[in-house]
Amino acid sequence: MKRLILDHFRRWWWILALGGALEFKLGWSMAADPASHFEFWAFQLALWTGALLLSMDLQRGVARAVAVLPLTARQIGRGWWLATVPAPAIALAALLFSGAETQFHFHPNQVFPANLLLMASLFNLLWLGSTFTTIFPTPGFFGKGWERLLTYFFAALSLVMLFGSMMFFQDMSEKPYKCALFVGMGALLTVAGWLRAERFVVGRAGFRLAAIRYKDPNGQYHAPGGYGGIPFLIRTTFVRMFLWVGAMIALMALLMQWHAQPTPRVVAIVTFAGTGSFMTCGFILVFQLLPILRQLRLLRTLPISVPRLAVVVIASVILPLIALGALATGVAGLALGPQAATPFLKSYTLILAPASLCVFFAVWRGAGAQACALLVVTLFGFQMATLRLQTFLHVPEMPFSLIGLIVAPCVLLAFLFTCGALRHGSRGYRVQANPSGNFAWGTGR
Repeated sequence: MKRLILDHFRRWWWILALGGALEFKLGWSMAADPASHFEFWAFQLALWTGALLLSMDLQRGVARAVAVLPLTARQIGRGWWLATVPAPAIALAALLFSGAETQFHFHPNQVFPANLLLMASLFNLLWLGSTFTTIFPTPGFFGKGWERLLTYFFAALSLVMLFGSMMFFQDMSEKPYKCALFVGMGALLTVAGWLRAERFVVGRAGFRLAAIRYKDPNGQYHAPGGYGGIPFLIRTTFVRMFLWVGAMIALMALLMQWHAQPTPRVVAIVTFAGTGSFMTCGFILVFQLLPILRQLRLLRTLPISVPRLAVVVIASVILPLIALGALATGVAGLALGPQAATPFLKSYTLILAPASLCVFFAVWRGAGAQACALLVVTLFGFQMATLRLQTFLHVPEMPFSLIGLIVAPCVLLAFLFTCGALRHGSRGYRVQANPSGNFAWGTGR
């Protein structure tokens, strides 16, 4: 087990070293300004120094490789839990205190924020433990009945912890009730990860064989009725993403309503609309576009032309965005008035531009690390460019005419470039590892 833990550190030492340096800087900043909110950056560092790195190894089949070692499933699972939860939590706490102590050494007249650093160290431990539970396999690995229901419960709780840490828990160090809620949920997920680590390894290392059911007593297989091909693909992916992202937006709205920040109503609506459209686009790209691209070789063999296939791939991203934008706009208009609906309509229309360009980059480079990097750069770069353009024009929101001038050319260029990538590219047709892994809400293989 010791070698298993050390192997994880050896392969990811450079990311862990970078995260440790940033944690040292965070401790310095907390000592310099104890009144500032540290939760967002602490959450990001805990996220990228814990089980997320292990998830990248698991998608490449490391669980099946270590399954042949003279170790039990419980030893392997709990070894990985030790490597991704308590070990980085101790290291992050030490670096956090070291950074604060260094800053205090040069400025001895300030008050050393020991209580705040202890609270941040506890939050890091709970974030690391929750992340380990988040990368569990899909509930279908864990039997039926109460066992599957329990896995669904932990999956939903992990989702609440993930999105809640981004929005609702950003000032929990100052709010006792938020801190208590976070500690309770995080402790439950952390303990569940330790106790269920054996099932985690079994689910990862096993194969899911498709069960063929013969309804005919003579053993003859009958194909199911209904349509297939492109209509089946669009219908199933559209419905799944619409339900998942719709629930995510509703959760965000409830958290923001409970959060009740003392900001003007117009600013709060614009912020929520922009954040919702951005997160919706990212969720659809990662959990719908990339899985579809892994089937691109099969889609290319269908009797359809390249332009039609390009339309299908782009529509798999754009159609859910349009439907969710229409839903968010309608709900905002009915609940808050017609003026509140305008920011949602603008945000969800404007996000179609980077979303369509991301489709081209993913088809061009394939569903791999390069494509993921291009998607991140495109989304964040477009957001920064939009904010700078608004500052240059001195407007709080972009007018519809300018949004149309941006979106229409981007969608057209994405279509033309995607057609070219489908005709002349080869990376999109290569079979690659699943970049999303077997996440708890069922997006993995």
